[in-house]
Amino acid sequence: MDVKELVVKAAKEEEKSYKFYMDAIDLTEDAAAKLWLKELADEEIKHKEMLENFDTSQITKFEPGEIQDLHITEFLIDKDVSDIKTFQDVLIVSMKKEQKAYNFYVSMAQSSDNEDMRNLCKILAQEELKHKHKIELYYDDIIFREN
Repeated sequence: MDVKELVVKAAKEEEKSYKFYMDAIDLTEDAAAKLWLKELADEEIKHKEMLENFDTSQITKFEPGEIQDLHITEFLIDKDVSDIKTFQDVLIVSMKKEQKAYNFYVSMAQSSDNEDMRNLCKILAQEELKHKHKIELYYDDIIFREN
């Protein structure tokens, strides 16, 4: 797989994530969860558009920023999308999904011999980590505060 193929694959994954979040809207009665899912779906579309317009010549200029990982995901039991009933379920499924995407791109970066491919994977991993971090902060603010 080359850089352009990875960009196309990543854009397709963002489209799948969009559909995942939109489908999950129907699985919950919680109004706040529905709004949150719509927001997550919209972010996935933005990621897809970013990838579709991605200038591969900019890969070498990428310098990763520092993103704090709260590691909340590591302590939660994975749920299936069909188990989504509450706002907490939405957040758990979302965090786990973003963690898996992050892990995939980190793994790809580590296994690639191509420097451009490694940099692109780092860019994509960072985007997934940003998304996960946002969800973790929300989980920390809403769920932990309630307990």
